[in-house]
Amino acid sequence: MNVSEPEAEAEYSRAPAVPDGHDRPVAGGTRGGWTGVGLPVLAGTLVAAVLLVVAEFAPLFEVRTSARNGVVTTVGSGSHHAYALLPIALLAAGLAWAWWRSPTRLIALAMAVLGVAALVIALGRDLPDAQSNGIEHSGGTYVTAAASPRAGLYLETAGAVVLLIASVGGLLLVPETNGQVQTKLSRRRSAS
Repeated sequence: MNVSEPEAEAEYSRAPAVPDGHDRPVAGGTRGGWTGVGLPVLAGTLVAAVLLVVAEFAPLFEVRTSARNGVVTTVGSGSHHAYALLPIALLAAGLAWAWWRSPTRLIALAMAVLGVAALVIALGRDLPDAQSNGIEHSGGTYVTAAASPRAGLYLETAGAVVLLIASVGGLLLVPETNGQVQTKLSRRRSAS
């Protein structure tokens, strides 16, 4: 009778396999697909970018004077802060696409930094001027003048807030990276 030695079907002497990055789940459900939980981050960031671009070409505030004819001056958003929101919007859209293709916390953090920058421009630079009151020299006399916000201020603020919300969502949806998985596995082994 010829009997061979039994062989093990699984290799137990090796550590559990750690994904190499290509097998890990992606926030979008499938790499580059339009399904899953990553869609709100992409859509939110693109909506924020559109809001920021539209805000650049909308009136930021209007100045009314107490003169007899009530002189009205309208100041545009883009001209008030040198169209600074356009590069922010373009970078945000590019980062949204990059995050969709390969979600990482670094990309989501970069989107958050852009959101903070847009919010600083809207609330730190534009809002004080859109709510200012004072005296203006008009037609050889001094008259009181008051500024009131218009659509541009609201659009740029909304775009910045939506960008921040989308980037926080991106930070929360990114799965753990290989280094974090390996570190957790080594901690578990050393603890046991």
